[in-house]
Amino acid sequence: MTSISSVLAAFAIIFIDLLGRAGLDKVLALSGGPAMVALWAQLQSVMDMVSGVATSGVLQGLTVLIAQIRDERDERNLLQSSLKLSLGTSLALALVVVLASPALAAWLTQGRIEPVLFLLAAWGGCLAVIPATLGAYWLGKHRQQNMLILALIGGTVWFLVATGAWQGLSLHGLMLVQSGALLIIGIVIWRVIRKLSRAGAGLPDTGQYFSKLLKFLPVGLAIGIMSPVSMLLIRGLLSGMLSWDEVGFIQALWRTSDWVTSTAAGVLSLVFLPRLSSTYGTARFNKELMRAGFIVLIPAACLLLMIYVNQRVILSTLYDARFAVSDQAAALFMLGSWLRVASWVFMFGLFAAHRTRLLVAGEVLSLPLLVLMLWMFADGMTLERATLIYLSSYVVYLGFNAIALRYSSASAIIDKAAVASRPS
Repeated sequence: MTSISSVLAAFAIIFIDLLGRAGLDKVLALSGGPAMVALWAQLQSVMDMVSGVATSGVLQGLTVLIAQIRDERDERNLLQSSLKLSLGTSLALALVVVLASPALAAWLTQGRIEPVLFLLAAWGGCLAVIPATLGAYWLGKHRQQNMLILALIGGTVWFLVATGAWQGLSLHGLMLVQSGALLIIGIVIWRVIRKLSRAGAGLPDTGQYFSKLLKFLPVGLAIGIMSPVSMLLIRGLLSGMLSWDEVGFIQALWRTSDWVTSTAAGVLSLVFLPRLSSTYGTARFNKELMRAGFIVLIPAACLLLMIYVNQRVILSTLYDARFAVSDQAAALFMLGSWLRVASWVFMFGLFAAHRTRLLVAGEVLSLPLLVLMLWMFADGMTLERATLIYLSSYVVYLGFNAIALRYSSASAIIDKAAVASRPS
């Protein structure tokens, strides 16, 4: 089902993204220090929020549905419908961000970021949806090799921004560089998508694909908005409880663990989501789920343990000597990150099962729960307490996702048995 070349391409895609982000963070740390790393992360969370409504919902639905249908004309219509729905929802959210940018700048950054930069971040989020749509389509067709081309193109954005940071550009200049590069890429890929979807145009029943994709929209609104907004709030809250430099330390710890967690998420999304989607409702589904857990969780545990043991050297290498946290904070964060990966195994199973309502409900128990807990236990906040709260929130999220998928699988078996018992 998934060739060796596809798996290798998936790992290459993950590595290109991680290397680009890590390289940029290194340059930002050297040129602007921990606060610069944290403030850039705030703007990227705004961008992720605008694009995430599509990438976490509609485009995940596109991948799932493409993997489950066989007619080529249906595939083209799905691509066409997903592009319209993705861009529409992202543009609507971008407008909200633009209107709220003065309040966001004051509330989330204490005036350290100009409101116009939120506008540029929102615009960049809309542009990022275009290549993400083509990537989701190719993923549903198990064409990870084609996605690798997109990843290489996307890597040029990180390179250009890092070059600008090395030349001493301000946040404003860096956001202009990012937006300009995404615009050029978006125009080129838009033409590719239009050419692909034109083959499916003109069918009388295209509305059915739009309605199927709409079912995934609430998931996108939940994950795509809640996760980035939660990250904005987390950094904003901690900057008041601690300092922007210490927020930069936590951001560095998060980015360091991303080498493991993002790789795990990439494997689950690029390799196992199509496999889980095509086997759901069969006896092979549980085997695929167990295989996903085995392949992802054991290496993740070993790598996160390695990061903990060598955290001072790794943080100093990826950033500089100013970035340092205690062993206790590092241990709690790495354990929480492993639980986060474990929760994703069940989350992708829920995506394959089309359990969008459960996905939305579960999203509240991840980063939004972390925000609530940080606010509740704000008095006397330390890095160690913040990482303990992070760990606790993912204990809850993992438990919910595991129970939800078990419930969904049991319901599917009952429904299948009921259908089989009906008289023909």
